[in-house]
Amino acid sequence: MSEPSREEELKAEIAALHTELKQVRKENATLAQERDILRKATKFRFEMTW
Repeated sequence: MSEPSREEELKAEIAALHTELKQVRKENATLAQERDILRKATKFRFEMTW
C-alpha cells in the first residue's frame, strides 16, 4: 500500500478546513442571533419605566 501523495494530503486538509469553516460560520450565525436577542432585551428593559 502506498502512502498518500502530497496532493492527496493537501486535498484532504482543504476538505477538513472547509468543514471546519462551515461549522464556525454556523456557530457565528447562532451567536449573532443570541447577541441580537440580548441587545433587544436590554433595550426593552431600559425603556421600561417602573
